[in-house]
Amino acid sequence: MRAMIVDSHTHVFPEKTAKKVLPDVSRRANIPCYSDGTTRGLLASMAKAGIHVSVISRIATRAEQVDAVNQWLMQQAQKGIVPLAAACPDLPPAPSFVMKVKTAGFKGFKLHPDYQNFYVDDRRAYPFYEAVQAEKMPVLFHAGLDRGLPPPVHATPERLLKVHQDFPELIMVAAHMGGEGNYEQTEEYLLGQDIYLDTSFVLREMPLRTLKRFFRRHPIERFLFGSDSPFKDQAEELNFFLDLPFLTQEEKEKIAGRNAAALMAL
Repeated sequence: MRAMIVDSHTHVFPEKTAKKVLPDVSRRANIPCYSDGTTRGLLASMAKAGIHVSVISRIATRAEQVDAVNQWLMQQAQKGIVPLAAACPDLPPAPSFVMKVKTAGFKGFKLHPDYQNFYVDDRRAYPFYEAVQAEKMPVLFHAGLDRGLPPPVHATPERLLKVHQDFPELIMVAAHMGGEGNYEQTEEYLLGQDIYLDTSFVLREMPLRTLKRFFRRHPIERFLFGSDSPFKDQAEELNFFLDLPFLTQEEKEKIAGRNAAALMAL
């Protein structure tokens, strides 16, 4: 039996929302979509790819959306589907919010500073980071540019490092290997730090020599396999990863599932 495979970075939407969001993202970012963007579509993609668990998320762009988004996300939880909670820097900075989310069964949080219009090291987000750090819950940050969105980039490697320095016990996951197109800055600021990097979207976009260098300069225990489904095909991403010639079988098993299983107590 294949070792546990965890896709640490996927997106799902309510059916009506998916029918609107996916064509819009596909047009703006000039990228195809590989499922219908629903939980049902994700489960079908997982079965095809041989993925055991997918970590899902949605973004709340306004504070008043957070509760409804999180209620919907938790309704999607089932065997193989693990939701991350939505959060927003404009929420009142009460530790009770973080405790409420943890008690509900969420394994961590997802933030997208570009869509949510805040710099990742903005002081108004610090009370949230402090509360999440105290509860030892991971935060998945969209990092680097987002195709189809105008500048500026709100979560650069340098800004992510500043958050890490200010909250050294905060469990941070920088998506897209620290940010698509930000590879030099990721090497300068993030490699070697106690920060997780996920492979979502950029795994097959990065130059192979850069990818190899990342895996050699950053702790293997701090990488998570992710696809960015439905904006990448889970099977293609996983097969590409498992065929990489410069990783050992043990390293592949850690990145493909064991690291995420340990991080989120799966």
